Formats: sequence, structure tokens, C-alpha cells
Amino acid sequence: MIKGIVAGKSYKMIADDLFVSINTIRSHIKNIYKALGINSKAELIRKSYDNKI
Repeated sequence: MIKGIVAGKSYKMIADDLFVSINTIRSHIKNIYKALGINSKAELIRKSYDNKI
């Protein structure tokens, strides 16, 4: 899921790839942001490139 976001995929595209609903993706993203202590897609991408996740 994080790889999809970093690759620039939309939530809909990620949901289709994983055979789940967009709401499921949104829920998981919210939980990922909370666990990592971040608030935006940009922060997630930065952490990904810094190899912190």
C-alpha cells in the first residue's frame, strides 16, 4: 500500500489492486499515518525515501 502511494497511485487504483474498497484503503492510511506520527502523503513519501519505514 505504501509503495503504491509512493509510486503516485490513487487510493482507487490501490484499492483495485488489492481488491478492497476505497474506504478500507483510507482507513489503513489513517492508521499508518497515526502509527508513524505523520499527517500527510508528502511526509509518508519523505520517510519512505529516507528508509525510515
